[in-house]
Amino acid sequence: MTAQLDLATVLLLHRSSFLVGAVCFLYARWQSPRDEGLGILASGFLFLALASTLAGYGEQKLLPAYLWTLSSFSLGIGGYALFWIGIRRLSAGRRRKTDWLALGVPLIGALIGLATHFHVVNWVRAGLFNTTASAFLAAAALAIVSDRAKEPLPARVLLAAAMAVGASLCLAVVAGVIRPGIIPITPSYAFFLSIICHFAIALFALVLVKERAGAELRRSAETDALTGAGNRRSFFARLPASNWRGDCLILMDIDFFKRINDRYGHRAGDQVLVAFADLVRDNLRKGDRFARLGGEEFGLYLPATSEEQAQSIAERLRLAVEDLRVPSNGEQVRLTVSLGLAVAEGVERSWEDLFNRADGALYEAKRGGRNRDVSSCPSLMPEPPVARLNRAS
Repeated sequence: MTAQLDLATVLLLHRSSFLVGAVCFLYARWQSPRDEGLGILASGFLFLALASTLAGYGEQKLLPAYLWTLSSFSLGIGGYALFWIGIRRLSAGRRRKTDWLALGVPLIGALIGLATHFHVVNWVRAGLFNTTASAFLAAAALAIVSDRAKEPLPARVLLAAAMAVGASLCLAVVAGVIRPGIIPITPSYAFFLSIICHFAIALFALVLVKERAGAELRRSAETDALTGAGNRRSFFARLPASNWRGDCLILMDIDFFKRINDRYGHRAGDQVLVAFADLVRDNLRKGDRFARLGGEEFGLYLPATSEEQAQSIAERLRLAVEDLRVPSNGEQVRLTVSLGLAVAEGVERSWEDLFNRADGALYEAKRGGRNRDVSSCPSLMPEPPVARLNRAS
């Protein structure tokens, strides 16, 4: 294996891995509708490719030692700093100006090199470079893992693992340079394995971008664009197919919503819908499901909820909406809501039956003066139920 890992071949593969990664990042950035740090990642890989190229020319005696040693060291550290900045942006999706302070690391290294000439000593230069590279890779892996709670995509685990392995290999190179024979693999072989890690890092970073785009597409297909609540399709698709005895369905309709639009304007009407949806979301329990079913009508599914609990929740929501004030064009828009609720008794043949009961209760709440919550009984049926069920959202 050692004979196959001649330095010229390893350096060629090394810079090739960075060039391929940079091209992939640039292509993904071109295709991406937003900046996700891909351009910065491409820049980091290009810096590393240039550093590797200078090191290759230097090893072939095509460049003077004082020139290629310091330049390849500084460019390489700069490349890993850019890589860390790009990963931070890719992971969190936010621009942090303080991240750019990482570029001070290669600048300080270059200044120290000019003052001490440590870079002309191979083991010192290699040790410092790989130690710094390991720190940046480990910090990048930590950033990917720490943001996983907010965006639990599978590619995060693979990307963090690839960077953690890369960081470990850099430390293996340091150990092998300082104490030859202390690790079971040679520094050149560890360096070769790090090339595979570079390919893996680029691959999993692109997979993360693809997974994120797919998740956003699914969210947009299942979410009401105005309020951020679920839409009608996703709401009914996620209801259990059976065994819903003891579950509750609440239908809610903002009272006199047309009057709000006519008096305050459609923009105010949109603000009312958003404020109402936010209020309901703030009062949800874990496991509850909430959606905008169409127009000013919303649905709330409460699993394992007794009629008394459902009535308490409905009344609390009604009172909260009654107290809600929505600012619009210098005015305070007031609103109320009517609610119809139905608790599954185990005799329903489908969710349509439960929906019809809740719809009948909602009809009674509106007919009884609005700003009320009414619980269904078998005699309460909407007029006509099927037409309301199939109403376009």
